[in-house]
Amino acid sequence: MSRSENRNQVHYALSLDEACRPVGTRPVHVYWRMLERGPSEVEELLGVEQPVYGLEDSQPVEATAEGWRVRVSLKAFPSRPIDITTARVDGKCQVQAWTKLGNSVSRLEHVFVKTSWPFRVDFVRLDGVGPDGKPVHELIRQ
Repeated sequence: MSRSENRNQVHYALSLDEACRPVGTRPVHVYWRMLERGPSEVEELLGVEQPVYGLEDSQPVEATAEGWRVRVSLKAFPSRPIDITTARVDGKCQVQAWTKLGNSVSRLEHVFVKTSWPFRVDFVRLDGVGPDGKPVHELIRQ
């Protein structure tokens, strides 16, 4: 997830075991990539940032025919869940995020958050790939 204030990005990491199975009851972890300071610099979210970038506490994990699914919801948009799927493909873990974009469930590729002081969300732009393989975009205003 990128934002309007600087190059720093919020990342959502999924902990997996060797079989591509999510690990733990909260397998998705949120952190900052502090690109303004360097490519390997990371930081935890501040408490004041949790309502915008943090995740709801519930992260249910389910087995699927292909692998596993974890459902997460951003605190800022709890009504728009994101399903993170994992599968073993050619000996490697493949992880994808899915959410509703427009009228269909699409693969989520990028989220951009336009913020204003102090920690207010002006809008969110979701970018993904639709079921037909074409790019889809949605703008959500608070």
